Amino acid sequence: MPVNIKDITNVLPRNIHTTYYKCGRLAFTTNSKIATVIITITLIISLSVVINNENFGINNDVYAQFPQAQQRNDTSSSQDKITIQLNSIKFAPLTNSDNNQLKVLADYKTNDPALVNTHMDGVMKVYNPEGTLLKTSTIQKGFVLGESGVIQFATSFADQTIRDVNTEVALTDAFHAEKISNTLKSSASLEK
Repeated sequence: MPVNIKDITNVLPRNIHTTYYKCGRLAFTTNSKIATVIITITLIISLSVVINNENFGINNDVYAQFPQAQQRNDTSSSQDKITIQLNSIKFAPLTNSDNNQLKVLADYKTNDPALVNTHMDGVMKVYNPEGTLLKTSTIQKGFVLGESGVIQFATSFADQTIRDVNTEVALTDAFHAEKISNTLKSSASLEK
């Protein structure tokens, strides 16, 4: 049966039969069910306060510090489950089109064996020399990761004024939620 605090405050004064002072404390008799509920609630609140404030003597002000080398290894192992390196980059006009195509080939090596034969994706961001993002593209339909191989990123530009670009390439999980490789930065100029 749910207990309503409003009901307790309304019933409690009517059920007090005697009130007297004994040893400096107020003592009274009440309905036993209400008294049990009040005592239980009081104990729960008291224990919550003790646990939150005291933590049974556990010192929460202690922070673990790793040596710098270990921190770097932990960071690289969590992000660089795959290592990518530049194979080639080409920015040239497409044949039979007015568009220019940027193509980046990256060699990859899987450092985490658990990822082999899983579906992955990748993202390429293209910037102008001033750092303005021009375009973001992903690998069409992703790819199945092997132990090592070559991955191609490609995009095209209709804007003929774009002559120089900077790229950032990284591999991600299939949902683009987690980066799983290092970021590969490169640049290219439009070939004639």
